[in-house]
Amino acid sequence: MKIKSNRFKCRNLPKNYDVKAVVKSKPIFMMCLALALGIVLIFMKSYMFVGILLLGMALFGLIFSKNPVTVEFSDQFVIFYLDDHQEDCYLVYYEDIDRYEYKRKVFDTDVLQIVLKNQKVLEFKSLDKKKVTKNLNQHVKSHVIDDEE
Repeated sequence: MKIKSNRFKCRNLPKNYDVKAVVKSKPIFMMCLALALGIVLIFMKSYMFVGILLLGMALFGLIFSKNPVTVEFSDQFVIFYLDDHQEDCYLVYYEDIDRYEYKRKVFDTDVLQIVLKNQKVLEFKSLDKKKVTKNLNQHVKSHVIDDEE
């Protein structure tokens, strides 16, 4: 069976494809929550130092940290941008996926394991289980395994 999914340089990706969903790396909601909690703690006399520290960390994260795209979903394929090689990505066509499994990790980043129809196994770090599984469920018509560790 011929599989089109492969590792590519980002500059060699197909042109003019519609991006339906994107997963980015910065947890903006949690940073805003930490910001709000920091503001509340500043006004409490006994927790003022903790509030200032939390406020500073949240502001630094929101303003100065990068927010690169880690996964892009289109109608025909999904693109996983590799964090170890920033100019490389893995393009996986939905038709090539035999099954996939989302593995929750307690003390590490979650992993999405994809088995292609030629039995090649791909593993990608994943940051947003809800968005990743929702988009894969829409496009992949095969067996899905959801593993809770």
